[in-house]
Amino acid sequence: MKLLLYLFYPLSFLYQFLFWWSQRGTSSYHLPDVLVISVGNLTVGGTGKTPFVQYLVRYFNQTYPSYAITILSRGYKAEKSKEGAILPNGLEPKLYGDEPSQHKEMFPDIQVIIGRDRKTSFLSYNQVVSKKHIVILDDGFQHKAIYRDFDFVLLDANSAFGNGMTLPLGFLREPIRNTKRANAIVFTKLTSQNKFRLDGYKKILTRNDVSLPMFHSRFQSSIHEVVINKNLTYHTNPVDSFSNLKYFLVTGVGNPKNVYETAKSILFSNSIKTKFFPDHFEYRSSSLLVLLNEIQTDEILITTEKDWIKMRIDDTFLAELVRRKIRVFLILIQVSVEEEKDLKSMLAALVSTYESKIDRV
Repeated sequence: MKLLLYLFYPLSFLYQFLFWWSQRGTSSYHLPDVLVISVGNLTVGGTGKTPFVQYLVRYFNQTYPSYAITILSRGYKAEKSKEGAILPNGLEPKLYGDEPSQHKEMFPDIQVIIGRDRKTSFLSYNQVVSKKHIVILDDGFQHKAIYRDFDFVLLDANSAFGNGMTLPLGFLREPIRNTKRANAIVFTKLTSQNKFRLDGYKKILTRNDVSLPMFHSRFQSSIHEVVINKNLTYHTNPVDSFSNLKYFLVTGVGNPKNVYETAKSILFSNSIKTKFFPDHFEYRSSSLLVLLNEIQTDEILITTEKDWIKMRIDDTFLAELVRRKIRVFLILIQVSVEEEKDLKSMLAALVSTYESKIDRV
């Protein structure tokens, strides 16, 4: 282990230098006439960005219904990421990416734009002409090319910093001290089991001269059953009873163990078999059929919304689910914030400042 540490330690410093150099050479472009809010990570892996972005969309939709909302995403692993695109719907995750497709399906009336060059994609595909326009930059903390009015950095309460080292020795994208570049920190996935770790995380932040407003969020999970119709469309119904059932959990997300723990906590069952795929896994017809053969007749397939977005576009898979009478449960996630009143006041102040600026133009 020490030998590996000595070998990779210089690579970690090289990574930090290259990151610093790329940031140093990048200027931030102000998207015209919009309020830009970034939601990002300090680490690789899943910290709950997708549900937090959706939390913000719900808040702005409800509080400022006259505002247009755009989610601007890279569209990681999407076929159209290089050229950029605006999503017509949420039905083609292979073209547009997992999370963008999930956003568009959940909020069909908002604008979702993807592109590796997010500035160019926005300028090319934006269809909003109103100055009452909020852009949420998804996974934007390291994306210096676009100026943002506010930066949220999300830290997973299960393991906020890992071993405290940057890639490749750890899973930090940049050093902890760089968190001070943000405007607020949100500790995500808070539970009664990991709450004791928060004091340690906050001491680490203090030692790195990071002093920012801090919020704490939890996942509120529920289970819905997928009901597939004869024409292979589907709808979902909430499930309230889980007694004496067996499950086969399938997921390809950044933190599959967290999905497993969430499933256990809702289903009150230890009879859960698992199959984990890499994050952003592409479910091809062949892999889905192999998967079906692993599921016993008395087991229920359970997965996340992010996974189902990609599974459900394969008609052969849907038809086989019906033919084999395999039930499908979805884990639905929403975010609740402990300091919700303070967070909403902060967001309202952002909008107020933005409106005062556009009124002067």
